[in-house]
Amino acid sequence: MYKVVVFGYDFPHKKSEDFLHILKKYGIEVVGYLAAPSVKLHLPNKIYKRSISNPPIFHPKELCDLYDIPYFVVTHNSNESLTLIEKLNANLGIISGARILKENIINSFSHGIINLHPGKIPESSGLDSLYWSIQKRIPLYITTHFIDKRIDAGAIIKEKLVEINLNDRIEDIKYKCNLIENEELTFICDKYLKDNMIIPKIGLIENVTSNPPMNEDEQNKAISLFESWKNRFGK
Repeated sequence: MYKVVVFGYDFPHKKSEDFLHILKKYGIEVVGYLAAPSVKLHLPNKIYKRSISNPPIFHPKELCDLYDIPYFVVTHNSNESLTLIEKLNANLGIISGARILKENIINSFSHGIINLHPGKIPESSGLDSLYWSIQKRIPLYITTHFIDKRIDAGAIIKEKLVEINLNDRIEDIKYKCNLIENEELTFICDKYLKDNMIIPKIGLIENVTSNPPMNEDEQNKAISLFESWKNRFGK
């Protein structure tokens, strides 16, 4: 039987909220939510800041209280997390929000840890996956995969093509990615988790060199290529 730990954040976060709703809908046993505190990330400034407003409604603690899910504020890669995972008898992790997880955390789950990445990996690994897809002139996918000690790597569970419309803006495509991530988790819950079925692997990501966060010049270049990329893959 799957006993799931969700890796998320200790602040309102839309993906975490959506994932908790989906897991609850399918009756998946979530034995704990590991809420990482907010930290200051030293990343390049984002050039394109427009987005479709879709803020979270609940703080994850409120939602976990509602669904009777144990809530722990803890650094994901800490010894405290390892102790909690063992104490909770957790055997499957699902990432709704996390930084890079260390190998000892990954190996503590007998069924592994599932991540949903907004891009085809390894080609568009890393934080700026949409921009890397544009820069490398490749289609955009949501990749559902088990993680390993490398960044955005591991065994692939499923790939879903993101359909691009010729009228789409960058923010429309990012929003589509969020929706498809929810659809893909719904598929995993309905097809495998709710009936405790083994999750198949369709391939292994090999020889990964993760893409770094794009600097401002690289972001500007990707944005300048957006229309030609969209015309190539859009309908």
